[in-house]
Amino acid sequence: MRIPQKKLIFLLCGATVVMFGFSFALVPLYTVFCKVTGLNGKVDIDGPISLSRYRSEKPDTTLRRVTVEFDTNRNQQINCEFTPNHTALQVVPGELTHTSYHIKNLSPKKMTVQAIPSISPGIVAKHFQKLECFCFSQQTLEPGQALDLPLRFWLETELPNDVHRLTLSYTLFDVTNTKENDT
Repeated sequence: MRIPQKKLIFLLCGATVVMFGFSFALVPLYTVFCKVTGLNGKVDIDGPISLSRYRSEKPDTTLRRVTVEFDTNRNQQINCEFTPNHTALQVVPGELTHTSYHIKNLSPKKMTVQAIPSISPGIVAKHFQKLECFCFSQQTLEPGQALDLPLRFWLETELPNDVHRLTLSYTLFDVTNTKENDT
């Protein structure tokens, strides 16, 4: 059976449009999938949460400690340094913890960047609470400018007992052109 050429062209164009539309639908579908399953460790970057869920009394130092490792990634096209000031910290669940990340613009141009967090194992994401994070907003750096970007967080005391180590990773993206197009 032979398909007429016009019909074949319409079928191929239709398939292309469907595939193109599906590629845009993948991002929200992936976000919903991660929220439902807790996979990939996507963490909330909508803003800081209230201190009301933070344990106010001084945590008992005899309680268990969890190793929090800090990792950074960046697109190879971004001409900057981006490193955690601590590679790992021992954290007591319920204790407010402070650390920071160092960023330096090595390019001769002004740049705006956005850090996107991820946490592993994914089950920990709902127990990792950030009070202050540079990922809540975009950072603009002048040529050669360096900044220490603060991070204040705590692990909820409801963190599963079988979690002894977790990794908080930030991926840095250059959003300079995106910011210019928004204005």
